[in-house]
Amino acid sequence: MMHFFDKLEVLGRHLEASASDKEKEALRFAMDSLYFIMSTGQSLDFEAYIRSEEALAPPLVIARFETRQEAEAALNARRPPLDQAYVLVADDYYSAMYNPKNGRTHLVQRGLPEHYLADMANDGPKPSGLSFESKAEAETWLHQQPTPPQQVVVMIAGAPFLAAYHHRIDYRVLYPLPPPTPPASET
Repeated sequence: MMHFFDKLEVLGRHLEASASDKEKEALRFAMDSLYFIMSTGQSLDFEAYIRSEEALAPPLVIARFETRQEAEAALNARRPPLDQAYVLVADDYYSAMYNPKNGRTHLVQRGLPEHYLADMANDGPKPSGLSFESKAEAETWLHQQPTPPQQVVVMIAGAPFLAAYHHRIDYRVLYPLPPPTPPASET
């Protein structure tokens, strides 16, 4: 991965060459974002995020809670509060969003983004050849992996599932995949 200072140098060259105020503002914002990442000790987290995006890993979550009540209590106790992020409640995706007007973090259920699962069913990893009789059997296999795959397609009782690893929170989960979208017919 290119070092942050190399990226800043490229952005700086484009900033100097740009005549557009809007483009200069965007380039300064990108540079400030890199400085923020570096100065707050988040370089390794950012690089892990980029690797997970390139690997088409599940959308990033920052925490997992067993219940919605547990999530609300923990997120509302957090200081400073989150602006916005995905969290898991059980295995369901929620957006945690801070509302400065009432000083509370609210949860909105999102489910696993359908577009992600559809992409995995259509263009994601091909079935691994791993087949299990039950979800419990597949979960046992997944939790025994010393280095879990970020995502792999397995069959459970004849149905495709995405075995996914949320690296940020060290959590492994199985998501049912929708049927692939048939190709559009050309007319």
